[in-house]
Amino acid sequence: MNKQDMLYRGMAMDGQFRVFAAQSTQTVQTARDLHDLSPINTFLLGKMLTAAAMLSLDLKGPGSEVSLRLDGDGELRGALVMCNDLGELRGYAFAPSVFFEEAAENFLPVKHLGSGSMTVIRSVAGKQPTMGHTTLVEGEVAQNLAHYFEQSEQIPTAVNLGVLIDKEARVRAAGGLLIQQLPQADPARAELLIARLASTPNISDLMDMGLGIPQILKRFLFTEKDFSLEEAHPIQYKCNCSRERFERGLRLLGKEELSEMLDGVEPQCHFCNASYHFSGKDIAGLIASLERKG
Repeated sequence: MNKQDMLYRGMAMDGQFRVFAAQSTQTVQTARDLHDLSPINTFLLGKMLTAAAMLSLDLKGPGSEVSLRLDGDGELRGALVMCNDLGELRGYAFAPSVFFEEAAENFLPVKHLGSGSMTVIRSVAGKQPTMGHTTLVEGEVAQNLAHYFEQSEQIPTAVNLGVLIDKEARVRAAGGLLIQQLPQADPARAELLIARLASTPNISDLMDMGLGIPQILKRFLFTEKDFSLEEAHPIQYKCNCSRERFERGLRLLGKEELSEMLDGVEPQCHFCNASYHFSGKDIAGLIASLERKG
């Protein structure tokens, strides 16, 4: 099995269904390590990162990005993940240390999020972002993503997301499948595919057995004759924060608020936990530059 995390795209059943898939084990492991996630948060963030990676295959043009956000009023609260057109992912959980005993079994019931919503935002450079929003339903992240496509975009979609961890919190396998029915699809073929999906084990369990994404799709869902799949591009966890970005953010606060920070500040990035120190002298310099601009 290819160890490099990878996105795949394909077509199936005479072009009546499109297929997105992701192998995301290393990406999820990086996120788990960066944020020191509890098991349930490893499942939550890992599945959301995998989903966002697959959603990114629909992005148009350089500099575009998709954001996937879950918000709930329960103890788990939710998470935010982003993926750009290059397959660079980042994200964070809102309550990264929350622990539930039942979360030790590769399962994330959305009940732990409570009542809430799923939001998908697509951004293209130079254009107004588009946003879709649905209420959370019972089930897992995968069911909620399928529900989002059905309700917000009117696209019948099947989703399989998996994250498998061991007792030492190492990510053994992570991946996902997203299959969408195109308008001209034969209803009988759609029913056949639904039945096959229902009998397909979780993708992370299959990956842990040594099966790669192409093998899983061909063995459980499609035949060689009615299915084509190709590698799209690699994916990785990569934050785009920098000292310059934080400096621009500080400038936006204005002179009055900056004047309350003359002892220095050290903002921290939510996505990778990197911190950037700005001394009192640095802050004074920012204030002076704002004054010069009037």
